[in-house]
Amino acid sequence: MTRAYGLDFLFPMADEVVGASLRRAGEFARPELDVIDKLMAKGGAFLDVGANIGTMAVPIAARHPAARVVAIEANRHLAMILSTNALANRLTNLDVHHAAAGATAGLARFPAPSLESAINFGALSFRGNPGSAPTETVRMCTLDEIAPPQTRVIKIDVEGHETDVLAGAPNLLASRNQSWVIEHKGDANSIAITQKFLDAGYGVFWLFAPFVTPNATKRTDVQTSVSGDTNILAIPGGEPPVPMTRIHSANDTRPGSIDGYPYLLDYGFRSA
Repeated sequence: MTRAYGLDFLFPMADEVVGASLRRAGEFARPELDVIDKLMAKGGAFLDVGANIGTMAVPIAARHPAARVVAIEANRHLAMILSTNALANRLTNLDVHHAAAGATAGLARFPAPSLESAINFGALSFRGNPGSAPTETVRMCTLDEIAPPQTRVIKIDVEGHETDVLAGAPNLLASRNQSWVIEHKGDANSIAITQKFLDAGYGVFWLFAPFVTPNATKRTDVQTSVSGDTNILAIPGGEPPVPMTRIHSANDTRPGSIDGYPYLLDYGFRSA
């Protein structure tokens, strides 16, 4: 167990990315977390799809005790750890579902590696199985089925399964009441998803989240780098909560320098 954001986090000890970042730096993808935090300022519910051990869901639930947070995690072991983290931090407003999200409700098979595995647990998906781990049956649900009323923000990080997840959310998409944070891999699926939001009239912006920032609270043995996840932020109206680069075409490529993500200057990154 380690401390991050003033909270307790249990994690797989050999996890190569999320757990390692929390243990060594006291944070993981903090700029993304802070954007979601700002988007939740007016209340509502937060839906975290592909929640891992709760690096987004747990601090959002702690920062917004009046909000409902729903976390969906397909790996049974990670879902159990996430539930433990919610309990350890006394977060009664955080609901954890051991489930996958998809186009239709049903059952599916999902990787189930040992918790002692030295892998990136965040890379587990229907399309990725580090270490060729055995699989086990998991419930599949749709976002339209599981999203609470007044859902304000939806985060989707499911390693290439994003199109299927959105196929199960036609009512949410039609309502245009939510902001969406969705991982962008730069592939055809990510381009199609970006086009879907542009066509629906959303403002779409680049949200790059370094795993560790120069201003991290621990940083005892962490190299400063800009390794991280690229996402899009799609908002139904207005401007993003921090300065961001707007996406005008689905074929836009993400900025290649810090200058394209001006909000990162607040975390100790320097302009090129």
